[in-house]
Amino acid sequence: MSGIVGIYHRSGAPMERALLQSLVDFLSYRGPDSHECGMDASIGLGHAMLRTTRQSRGERQPASLDDGRFWITADARLDGRVELITELERSGRIVQPNAPDSELILHAYAAWGTPSVEHLRGDFSFAIWDARHKQLFCARDHFGIKPFYYLEREDLFLFSNTLNCIRMHPEVSGELNEAAIGDFLLFGLNCNNATTSFRDIQRLPPGHSLSISTEGLISSPLSRIACAQIGPESF
Repeated sequence: MSGIVGIYHRSGAPMERALLQSLVDFLSYRGPDSHECGMDASIGLGHAMLRTTRQSRGERQPASLDDGRFWITADARLDGRVELITELERSGRIVQPNAPDSELILHAYAAWGTPSVEHLRGDFSFAIWDARHKQLFCARDHFGIKPFYYLEREDLFLFSNTLNCIRMHPEVSGELNEAAIGDFLLFGLNCNNATTSFRDIQRLPPGHSLSISTEGLISSPLSRIACAQIGPESF
């Protein structure tokens, strides 16, 4: 999978490019095809690209849309692309049929805002920055195929799809979460899927989104996927 990372100083403190670049460099084993950063004052997004689909051949991330208003870093593989593109075109968006999945996610956010994630099907873990409203939106797919970890403090929000990448940040302690470790030793799993073995680092549960701004953080569950009823007559 590709590697994603981001640093958001909610206090408005300027971004340190060297620090962001060091985290992207750490993710190079995730994505050997390209390593890039994008910055906007107090936020920085990074990406280590692993191209796995035909549409991703010329893809670059972090990617932007609508004259730089929306930015994304994503590890995503979407299903139902044709249906999604049709929905987007009906909403007034102009979408190329061979657009990479990250661009489709950006178009969806530009069209529908935070409910856009309800239109997505597939495996995804991403963060979108709205430069106009100064808001960061993050989401993880319903089944949790793609991981998403984060640290939240009063003036700092740090995220990645790789736990050890977050641990590389100098403000992240190595203090352990004894409750999570105890669960794992007793039951073979972490009973609280929003935590990790490290006290500072949280995990976004499958099928959840985050909205982060200077006013705080809101975590919301996604709508459940509707499943068709299958009876004996179907076989």
